[in-house]
Amino acid sequence: MDNETNESKIDVRIIVQSLDVAQMVSKAVGNIQLERDYNIVVSSIIPTTELNIVKKVAKGADIILIGSYGMDETYNLLYNELKTDFNNVGLFDYNNIIIEDESIDFNLAQKEILNSIIKSTLSYSLNLINIHTLENKLMKVTHNYNNLLDDYNKLIKENEVLTQQNKEMIEDIDEIKSDFDAFKLRYEDIYSKDILEIFNLEELWQDTFRQDLVDGDRIVVATDKFRPESIIVGQNYIAAESKFKAVEWLNIVRTALIFVDENSEELRKELNKDNEEKIPEVRDDYDVSNTFENFWD
Repeated sequence: MDNETNESKIDVRIIVQSLDVAQMVSKAVGNIQLERDYNIVVSSIIPTTELNIVKKVAKGADIILIGSYGMDETYNLLYNELKTDFNNVGLFDYNNIIIEDESIDFNLAQKEILNSIIKSTLSYSLNLINIHTLENKLMKVTHNYNNLLDDYNKLIKENEVLTQQNKEMIEDIDEIKSDFDAFKLRYEDIYSKDILEIFNLEELWQDTFRQDLVDGDRIVVATDKFRPESIIVGQNYIAAESKFKAVEWLNIVRTALIFVDENSEELRKELNKDNEEKIPEVRDDYDVSNTFENFWD
């Protein structure tokens, strides 16, 4: 409980140049009742200006008073060594406690100490306000920084995902390009090739010869047998490089059909005659096949 109470009080430490002055200051401080009236505690009176000793004893003080004849070289040296952002360093001016006979007036000393402490306390309080303001600003900045850091980390993760997706897309694009190049290489001469046109066989026969087609199957058989280049016949259609080529083939087939039909008897006899000359022995049960006749079967 006492520790909590002491922590809430303002800790003052006073540096003087000699033991005599230290004793006088100690007595003056006892008469002022700083702790009771102002919640201020003078925890140390340091009777030396030796820098190393002063720095050790004064460390952690809220207010440090330096006893000196104004802001002289000693004061400036100690001030520069002891001042931090979290304390206040003030002057306990000997000039204000010395009377005409060069002696120290105790009442003036007591008054100077009180004034110096109060002045420094006000400065310290203002400094604390500034520090708290800065702390609040720092907290806000830290909060904003943390939020930005979270956003940044999210963006990093999203970027990693997008980078991976982009990598996969590039791989897909490369694969598509490869397939396209292969396709292009395979079919690059497609425009130089003759593409077959398809025509209705009956309609083309009617348009060409002005008669109905009655031998469609025979045309198919003839085409399959002779296999003319770029001519395909089937399913009542004929495919050719052009209509002219299709008509040209139909003329050939029609001519052949007419020739076979008109000379079938003579052809049969001629074939029979050839067969008789080649076969040394004639058998009653042997039938000579008629090539032209069976050609359409």
